[in-house]
Formats: sequence, C-alpha cells, structure tokens
Amino acid sequence: MDRQLLTYLTNHAAILVFHLDSRGLIVGANSRARKLTGLDPVGKDFREVLVDFSGSFTLDDALADEKPRLLNFITSGGLPQTYTVRFTPADDGILAIGELDQDEIEDLRKSMLRLNNEMANLTRELQKKNIELNKLNELKNHFLGMAAHDLRSPLSIVETYSDFLTEELSSQLGEEHLNFLTIIKSTSSFMRGLIDNLLDISMIESGKLDLDRSVQDPCMLIRKNIGLNAVLAARKQIAIALDVRNAIPELSLDADRIIQVMNNLISNAVKFSPQGGAVAVTISHEGGRVTVSVSDNGPGIPREEQRKLFQPFGRTSVKAAGGEKSTGLGLLIARKIINAHGGEMSLESEPGRGSVFSFSLPVRHNEHAGGTQ
Repeated sequence: MDRQLLTYLTNHAAILVFHLDSRGLIVGANSRARKLTGLDPVGKDFREVLVDFSGSFTLDDALADEKPRLLNFITSGGLPQTYTVRFTPADDGILAIGELDQDEIEDLRKSMLRLNNEMANLTRELQKKNIELNKLNELKNHFLGMAAHDLRSPLSIVETYSDFLTEELSSQLGEEHLNFLTIIKSTSSFMRGLIDNLLDISMIESGKLDLDRSVQDPCMLIRKNIGLNAVLAARKQIAIALDVRNAIPELSLDADRIIQVMNNLISNAVKFSPQGGAVAVTISHEGGRVTVSVSDNGPGIPREEQRKLFQPFGRTSVKAAGGEKSTGLGLLIARKIINAHGGEMSLESEPGRGSVFSFSLPVRHNEHAGGTQ
C-alpha cells in the first residue's frame, strides 16, 4: 500500500479503520477509531467496541455477507455512533472500515431543526402565557384589594354596633337575644380579620408591601402585644410569660407590622393552648440577630402538615382548644413581613409537645441604637 495513503488513512481520514486478526481481536486502529472510542482498542475483541443492540453480530456472518452493515460504536461521549462498516479479508487478517451513515446524519439534522423550531414556538407561547398570567394576577389583586376595602367599612360598622348593643342592652335582653348579638359580633370580627388579611395578601402579591421603618425597642413592642392578648388569655386562665435573655438592641423595623406578627403568634399560642395552660415569649440577641420565640403547650403539629401553615388558606388537622376559627392566612402574612425585614421564620413542633414559632431579625447598627434589658 502506498505509504502516503497509509499515513492518510491512519492519521487523517474521517473513517474508522480497524485491523483484526482471524479471531476478531483488534491488532491496529487508526486515529479516528481511537478518538471516537476514547480508548486504546488494540488487544480487545472487536465486539467490545460495539453497542450490539440485537446481540447477534458475528464476524463470520459479516465476512460471509459482502453487504455493508450498520453498526453502533461506543463513544467517549457515551452516546452510540452509527457507522456503515465493510469487512474485507486481508493477507494478514481482516480490515473493518467504517463510514458515517450520511442518511442517519441527515435525519438527525432534520430532527434537530424540527425540535429547535418546536422549542422556539413553545418558548414564545410560554412567554405569551406568562404575560397573560401576570396581567390576570394583577387584575385579581386589584379586584381583591378593591373588594376587601369596600367590605371592610360595613363590617366594621356591624362589629361596632353589635359590640355597643351587647354592652348597653345586656341587662335588658334575654339570653337568646344576647347570644344572637354575641354571634353577630364574633362573626363580623372574624370577617373583618379575613378582609384585613386579604388586603395584606393582595398588597404582598402586587409587591406593594412598603415598610415604614424606624428605630424601635423590640421588648417594648412585645410587652405591648402581650397586653393586647391578656384579655383573651385571661378567659382561658392562660399565663403569658416574657423572658428577656440578654441585652436587646434597638432595631430598624416597621413597628405596626412587627406587632401584627407578634399578635398572630401570641394569639395563636393562646388559641391552641388548653384551659389553664401557659404561653412563653422569649427574646434574645446573638450573632448579630435578635430572635423572638413564642411557645405553647398545645397539641403540637404533625411534621407532614407543618408546611401547610405557611401556604394560602393552609390548615392542619389540629383544632384550637376553644374551637376558635382561623383564616389560614395569618402565618403566611407573618412570614412575608419577617422576610421583608430581612429576617427568617421557623417552626418546631411535635404532636403532644406543643409548638414553638420563632423569627429572627438582623441588627442594623445606627447612632440611635441602644440596649434594653
């Protein structure tokens, strides 16, 4: 064989050349074959470099049949590559010469073009749908906020008047009528709370939760909130204890929003604690963060249900000790408020061992910051 031709076939040709002995062992291979398989094939059985899906390839059959065969070779990339292979007897063995299957390459090229076009069309369609969904979501939030705002005033009037009638006419009404007024008051109060939560949700989802930050004493805010929940706790003979672990710095925060979070956590703890139970509020400062924890001795929450608590209208199988209702939005809103402050909220709970809801806020040092004990 001409030396230049041999050099070309060995080092440069875009074909596979395997030199086999009579037993089918590879005794030589060109650069293309070595690069394709990613290994040194010399000494291996020719079948070891094939991906024989049918399991029926034999060298004797290939030699007996002069027609070229479509064979799949292993590749360094892991995906089989199909070649058209001709087997030719030689003086010193057998030559297996493989060429790429041009028909397969063309089919693959067409398939790739078709898939790329389909992907581009799907991407454009998805973008259109996302734009439409965003518009619908904005419309929903606008409608929700408008409806909630319009409902808040009449519900507040119903709640105020029922409260007035209960106080002014309690001595003049019979037990049945007084019970009617109590139901009207509690129901309107629950509805107003739901409306307030819906307004908060619409504000949060529309990205309009603006914080009115100022430097505040977190201990003072907590004490204020404990006072707000004292009446509810007293009805169930529940004590709310505050434990200030160390010097607590002042924080830059939205006081009304943090009070809203605390009210949700403490009122929930009271609701789920049994008659004569206890609620503990702990505040500490460590590692540049102030952490507040509210624990109760209620029934606890199964681990598999805990994620529901921070989802819209999420409820668990656990019932409040006094049968109090919940909107299923309070904890979601509370977590959003804490996240907006750059903080985190967490829950630790086990059935029969109560629950501990905690949140931590970063300390922002400024010239007004001080310490509270």
